[in-house]
Amino acid sequence: MNKLKRWVTASIGTVAFLVATISGVSANTLGIDVASYQGTTTSYFSQFKSYGDKFTMVKLGGRGGGEGSHYVNPKSYAQVHNADAAGMQTGGYFWGEFGDSVSEASYHAQLAVQDAQNAGLAKGSYIALDYEAGAGANKANNTTAILTFMDEVYAAGFKPMLYSGAYYMKQNIDLDRINARYPNALWVASYPTTSHQATPPMQYFPKLSNVKIWQYADNHYGVDGNVMVVGSLDNNTPAEEVAKPTNRPTDEQPKATADKTQYATFSGVYVADVWKKWQGKYYGVNKDMGIPVIDYNNYMPVSAITLTDKYGHKLRNQYIQGNNGRMEYFTLDGKYKVLSQTATAVEVQMNGEPVWMMKSFATIK
Repeated sequence: MNKLKRWVTASIGTVAFLVATISGVSANTLGIDVASYQGTTTSYFSQFKSYGDKFTMVKLGGRGGGEGSHYVNPKSYAQVHNADAAGMQTGGYFWGEFGDSVSEASYHAQLAVQDAQNAGLAKGSYIALDYEAGAGANKANNTTAILTFMDEVYAAGFKPMLYSGAYYMKQNIDLDRINARYPNALWVASYPTTSHQATPPMQYFPKLSNVKIWQYADNHYGVDGNVMVVGSLDNNTPAEEVAKPTNRPTDEQPKATADKTQYATFSGVYVADVWKKWQGKYYGVNKDMGIPVIDYNNYMPVSAITLTDKYGHKLRNQYIQGNNGRMEYFTLDGKYKVLSQTATAVEVQMNGEPVWMMKSFATIK
């Protein structure tokens, strides 16, 4: 995680802003993370085992930025297998530089799962999204894309996790939405020093909730040092028993909402890809958030849409321009009753009409 290391080195003077003393959090299980720069042998991992480290997060690959169209860590198979042979639990991480693109996030997730399988990472293992560069300008849209990645990792039978620096997370991601969907799935980097750290200085635990792993050092006997403060990697436990998303049924069949009525909100700024006229009414369609299934209605009543500029500022003129090639943006500012849900989709009521949406765009309460 080299970019973050350079950022931390340049930011030691701001550590007081990034970390704070939190009572009630203590060191649980120590571990390391490795990439192609680190070793691969059983003896290499056994050495860290002797230091008290009990888990290893292995870089699987990446896409975007310096990773190109698809980078695969050539050592990942040996690192996963020999860390396991040394008696360490294993997980993986994947560099994702997709900004706020939902389609790219989905493709990144497919590559991450493919790389995990090729590396021999068992189903039910954690795959962390390494999201520390290329974020878009809008927190909500970044978060939707990140949740798309995490949802696809979960759907493939793995446990999703999100890695980044504490400051980068706060600036670019709506952590409330991440934590609501996947509690205790944050892997946060925040170093009080770049000097050697044998054990984590827990008085500097980052001031964030739902942290599962804290990367407390970039020099723990020459590698990144981590401490797991919640649970374990649960390699032998199915994802649905440990990392099951909240507010989601276990199958793909639409289900009516249970006793308590739930509502969905949408916090992003979206593109009106096309306007539709049907039975004398006008509707907007966003091709990312609309469910791409022919028998699901993904037309949003224009009366539910607030036209904005690309930054989400409401336009004085609320008349649609039509499909004339000019980019138009909108927000959805209401609380929409949830009619039914699947594992990846939600049906909401918009101005009296049912509309199906991708669930990663919604916050459901």
